[in-house]
Amino acid sequence: MSFRQCPNCKEKMNYKTKLTSVFFGYRPITCSNCGIVYEVDEKFRFILSLYTVMIPIILVYSFSAAAGIHSRWIQVLLVLALGTLGVLYAATKVRYNKAKHQPINENVNNK
Repeated sequence: MSFRQCPNCKEKMNYKTKLTSVFFGYRPITCSNCGIVYEVDEKFRFILSLYTVMIPIILVYSFSAAAGIHSRWIQVLLVLALGTLGVLYAATKVRYNKAKHQPINENVNNK
């Protein structure tokens, strides 16, 4: 199950926000409605890095050996293309948890 809405206020999280988070190093996502900050689950960082790094490298080099492709430029381009597809896929499967350190709300009246 992926992160589709804020569990606190039920505000929908769009794909672009999740994609930006994954693409720029799993940046935290802040709910635009209630201000709660969510971070990527630690175990998913490792699993999703496999989709974006290791699996494309292994696929390209094994395919290159079987197909007889010896050009490093073509191999690098194929790894980048598969890595991009991995990032797009990872953005759909990433899971977020509520961050341990939430921002302080400045609008609260102090009594």
